Amino acid sequence: MSDIAINVENVSKVFRIYDRPDDRLREAFSFKRESFHTDFQALRNVSFEVKKGEFLGIVGKNGAGKSTLLKMLSRELTPTTGNVRINGKVSLLQLGVGFDPELTGIDNARFASKLLGYSDNEIDSMIEEIIAFADIGEFIHHPVKTYSSGMYSRLSFAVGININPDILIADEVLSVGDMRFSQKCLRKMREFKDQGKTVIFVSHDIQSVNVFCDTAMWIKDGEIFMRGDSKRVTTSFQNYMLFDKLPDEYQEMPDASASRLNVMTSSDAEENHAKFVHVSTDLPVYSEIEWHDELKKFPCVGDGRVEIQRMAFVLKESREGVRTVQGNEDVILLLDILVKAPVDAPQVGWLLYNSQGAIALHTNNDICGKPLEPLKEGQRIVAEFHFALPGLANGNYIFSIGLQSHSEMPHKIDDVYEFSVARGDIQGTQCGYVIIEKEAFEFSLANI
Repeated sequence: MSDIAINVENVSKVFRIYDRPDDRLREAFSFKRESFHTDFQALRNVSFEVKKGEFLGIVGKNGAGKSTLLKMLSRELTPTTGNVRINGKVSLLQLGVGFDPELTGIDNARFASKLLGYSDNEIDSMIEEIIAFADIGEFIHHPVKTYSSGMYSRLSFAVGININPDILIADEVLSVGDMRFSQKCLRKMREFKDQGKTVIFVSHDIQSVNVFCDTAMWIKDGEIFMRGDSKRVTTSFQNYMLFDKLPDEYQEMPDASASRLNVMTSSDAEENHAKFVHVSTDLPVYSEIEWHDELKKFPCVGDGRVEIQRMAFVLKESREGVRTVQGNEDVILLLDILVKAPVDAPQVGWLLYNSQGAIALHTNNDICGKPLEPLKEGQRIVAEFHFALPGLANGNYIFSIGLQSHSEMPHKIDDVYEFSVARGDIQGTQCGYVIIEKEAFEFSLANI
């Protein structure tokens, strides 16, 4: 158990729901042991472990039982059945909960820290950091009932994140405040990850779960439905939320092959990177291209109206597949797409993520100024993106590809092709997504 931070065994939680306030008293004093409540089972036989230093993301729709689980992990609730074992100090960061509106910000910060088990001396050593992190000025001395929702959230986050817990349980916390405060929160979360602290992170922001979390867990109807790699769990959850389909219910639409549509790039696109140029009826022969056609093994979402069957990422001149680049090469990304049902306003595009899961590059045909006509069942489209890679920073990058229609997603495949950038002409300490290719530094020095 020494390397286990959280151990949950067969935990269930049942709440009693009363229709009227006085039903609780009527039930308590009923000589006939009459029941005036209905049972609501928020969690059912939940079991899992979290290792020390693990960053676990939890997803699930509203009412799935996520908040109930978090409150049991932070000891705010006790399970109806089962056991919860916690190894270390816990902080539940749940915005908008736990403050007395009549007390000042400082008093609430002290009181909240006291509830978490900290002594007066420990609180005295932390309070200045809490005040500085919240950054709400003189309002810290005013009653919380005078706060705006943003100020309330800032103080709540500041208390939860600065008490230096062993285990941080964060429930929807990265949407607080303005951009400056949000960036401060993100930096603090990264510090926690770098320090090897255990974090349980609940969010509807799928991108944040993928960026921060080592693994993810999907809670559905009070039970653990899936746990594993963050991207696979969140992709399956997205399919469920967008298309109401569970992983084993995702059905391929029947193959169709009739007329074919080809979207190509000509010399005009070579001058204006990533431009779609014309639509022809003849599908070109790409015999020299190294296609990757085992795409079904990668995480995907979509309603099945189209299927991206093949993709290729090649150097422009040699048409050879590429896994390592220097940056600034002319490259081509090709997508071979089968249309299985009509698609209005199709938008073909790709995203390039860095190793931290942040978007480094992105484009699509509309950004390139080349809108596509509606697609018909049985058509096939081969889309070519010609572009020059910018001077990307050294590291690993991975493509996601897709075809979108308005706000709908016929097909998107994540993490489909990985390559690395390796340049020996840049400083190892240089950070950022791209490298400044042309730069100079000058200075003047004078004695006064």
